[in-house]
Amino acid sequence: MRSYKVTLWLIILNLAIPAQAADTTGAFLKIGVGARPIGMGNAFTAVADDINALAWNPAGLAKLNKRELGVMHAELFADTYYDFLGYAHPTRLGTLGMGINYLSQAEIEGRGLNREISGKFAAYDLAVTLSYAKPISIGDLGVNLKLLKSRIGDVSATGWAVDVGGIYKTWIPGLNAGLAVQNLGPGFKFLDEGSRLPLIFASGLGYQTSIGMILALDVKHRPYDSNTLVSFGTEYPALSAVTLRAGYLAALAGNETGTVHGGQSQDLRGLATGLGFKISNCRLDYAFSLAGELGSVHRFSLGAKF
Repeated sequence: MRSYKVTLWLIILNLAIPAQAADTTGAFLKIGVGARPIGMGNAFTAVADDINALAWNPAGLAKLNKRELGVMHAELFADTYYDFLGYAHPTRLGTLGMGINYLSQAEIEGRGLNREISGKFAAYDLAVTLSYAKPISIGDLGVNLKLLKSRIGDVSATGWAVDVGGIYKTWIPGLNAGLAVQNLGPGFKFLDEGSRLPLIFASGLGYQTSIGMILALDVKHRPYDSNTLVSFGTEYPALSAVTLRAGYLAALAGNETGTVHGGQSQDLRGLATGLGFKISNCRLDYAFSLAGELGSVHRFSLGAKF
């Protein structure tokens, strides 16, 4: 019965994150964090300059000149929720950060080998991240250490991973280049089945115009999934307290978006939009993104600097 439970939860994760490779685990590490980056189409590797940098490029934490606290809540599908809590603290020696990512699922009905009801069970994935970032002469550098845990019913697995990233200030005013490697480390092992973490190589460009508008481009390669993703995003300060965002994510190689799902074509599935509202040192961000046959996903983030 344990293997049946494991299989059921893996099916759920495959639905949540399209085209997950069969030989990787920790799929929740692919889910985007923060309404702001998602509203920009996941193009954030070179833009990262707030608490969301914990999940996209730890080097961005070095840009903070105040303490920052951020939370996110996302309702994915079928009573699946993704939550994030992050805190960053600048010091004279660099910026220290900590984040918690939690993917939870409502109780699932378990069934035995003959499909008889065998009670209900819970499942969740957890990542606790410790971060350090420091500015250098040509930009910023950062590193994450992630402690990971997954539980499916009475079966659990633990692991760890490392992220490293950098943001380079180019000779063109307002233009930054970013690089990040995510999820370096051994994979989980459930029962007798082991698999690798979803390794991601990310690169990006971010350009801020004289009027404060941001244009961003990201390219991400997942070698174990055999796919490459490209993201375009923009952020525009329409008013002093209101920011508009839009972006698009597409696959250059590999089947990340599929063809037609639930009436949504491949061309529309990667679309995302968002809004940001700022009051004093606090902000509220919202993002809307399409998820094929699963419908749409809404994310809400709250942040405060102090």
